[in-house]
Amino acid sequence: MLYELTRIKQIRKKLGLTQTELAKLAKVSQSLITKIERGTIEPSYSIAKSIFLSLEKQLADKQKEIIAKDVYTKNIVMLKSTDSLNAAIKIMKKYAISQIPITKNQIIIGSISEETIIKKYDQIKDKNMKVETIMDEPLPTLPENASFILLRDILKIYPAVILTKNGIPSGIITKADLLKKL
Repeated sequence: MLYELTRIKQIRKKLGLTQTELAKLAKVSQSLITKIERGTIEPSYSIAKSIFLSLEKQLADKQKEIIAKDVYTKNIVMLKSTDSLNAAIKIMKKYAISQIPITKNQIIIGSISEETIIKKYDQIKDKNMKVETIMDEPLPTLPENASFILLRDILKIYPAVILTKNGIPSGIITKADLLKKL
């Protein structure tokens, strides 16, 4: 438990809270927060629980304020369905990305990822085959103003989400983008 207590200051500061604000939220004194953060006192279980629940609530409130547009990468790298697997691999390496949307007539029709290539490795005849022959379903889309919580829940299932503005792709969010915001 001592390790978690030493993180209180770090979490508090990350949330932009003062010791006084955290004390008020947790219904304890500011001096107690100071002593806990310094490691000069170990609080009771109920006090520690109250402090951590207060911090968790603040984090949840902060996440509600974040929208998808706050996290996204604006420039989407895309491939045409007729591009080669070799081109996909080169682009993934060049831009250090793990997945790429696939288009046909400027409409997203699928996606390809490192995971796809590994899973379908036995189906790959040569690196010049078209990406459309092994692509996965398209990545899900959300409007730019989608909530952080919805975005987080979708990224639990999919590797990335395409953001749209007026129905037109405007950006992409990956799990790595989401982690940067935490």
